[in-house]
Amino acid sequence: MTLPVLSRRALLATAVFGTAAFAAAPLRAQTPQRAVPLGGLGLDASQFGLRPGSPDDQSRQLQAALAEAARRQAPLAIAPGRYRIGRIALPEGTNLVGVRGASVLVAAQAGPLLSARGVGRTSLRGLTLDGLDIPAPSREGLLLAEDVGQLDIQDCAFTRAGSVGLLLNRSGGSIEGSEFRSMRESALFSLDSLGLRIERNRVEDCGNNGIQLWRSQTGDERSFVRGNRVERIRADAGGDGPNGNGISLYRAGGVIIEGNQLRDCALTFIRNNSGTSVQILGNQGRRCGEVGLYSEFAFEGAIIANNLVEDCAQGANITNLDHGGRLSVFANNIVRRARRGLYPGVKEPIGGMGVHVEAEAAVTGNVIEDASEIGISLGWSWGMRNLVATGNMVRRTGIGIGVSLVPKQRNAVISGNVIAEASRGAVVGTEYGKAVTGDLTKAPDARAAGVRVENNAVG
Repeated sequence: MTLPVLSRRALLATAVFGTAAFAAAPLRAQTPQRAVPLGGLGLDASQFGLRPGSPDDQSRQLQAALAEAARRQAPLAIAPGRYRIGRIALPEGTNLVGVRGASVLVAAQAGPLLSARGVGRTSLRGLTLDGLDIPAPSREGLLLAEDVGQLDIQDCAFTRAGSVGLLLNRSGGSIEGSEFRSMRESALFSLDSLGLRIERNRVEDCGNNGIQLWRSQTGDERSFVRGNRVERIRADAGGDGPNGNGISLYRAGGVIIEGNQLRDCALTFIRNNSGTSVQILGNQGRRCGEVGLYSEFAFEGAIIANNLVEDCAQGANITNLDHGGRLSVFANNIVRRARRGLYPGVKEPIGGMGVHVEAEAAVTGNVIEDASEIGISLGWSWGMRNLVATGNMVRRTGIGIGVSLVPKQRNAVISGNVIAEASRGAVVGTEYGKAVTGDLTKAPDARAAGVRVENNAVG
């Protein structure tokens, strides 16, 4: 199909005479019985009786408009204004469009404002969903999607949720360029996704978590979390890890978390619990109460690279060989100002480490500065196996590099590092966190058999 090309003069004439004709026409009452096409592309929800600013619950009108739009396979447009609605079912092929920041759907009751169940495709754009902070059961969303093949959300806003902003169960799709503010629980919670793209969103002021990708069983998540801004995440429900995280993975493998900006998280910027083959790349985090970057429990194959982490109790923790946690690379990161201290819900100070690893791990090319206790921690108790620390720069720490000597068989290489201003020794053998050798860069110790310490520059 060939579209006509209008000249600039023709366009101006159309605009001028169209405006004049509109001004001269008498005002007439709207007829809500029939839908009016918008430029031949969609339907106008106002023609179904949807009125901006009305104090009435307009769920019935919006449901009717959605049904007709779905029947015609056409978009449905919502004009600027506030509309009280609740428990709207989105039919197959929904394409609901508003004006960003101006078309606001307001909770008329407790429960989801919108829900999609068992459909192949649903799309929302330019809408604001306001939950008015009405309390809701745990993990109930302003928008609920269950068994949706492709959910596309773009340029939307979710605010004042009584629990979760966006709740997804067994669904796939993309969430892009949207805002999530003032959630009692979390901005986005996904269980058993079909693969999501979560990109360029802004998440602020959540009670327990920012973005959560969880699975009921360990599996291949295949999701991307890129370019989001996550700020001010609390841990109102307490606990020692499930809450207080900017981005949280649980049993979700194959996820790439890249290029996100995270600030002021109660516990952790990014936490991977039992996710295999997860990559955490090029993120920046400032100010968290516990560990900046966490890979824990039954994970395998974590790559944590090119991140900048500042002002935490601990920069990174790659741990839990006792649960099968192993196989990682920690490379080319900057960690600074890791200070031992208290985080919400604990009574004893923790942290003070730049990075801690336990099994089949390479720590290489990192810059770690101002770690109050240990710059690089290799192993804890018997959890120490096949570790490499090479080419790192460690400065202004207690112990520069600490290595656990508890296991009877040890295999570690500590080589080619630059270690400066380590007040309690450049490389020191430890047992349960306590130093049991002198500085191994100055003299060998029989207790450190199996640990090769060579070619380090100490200042």
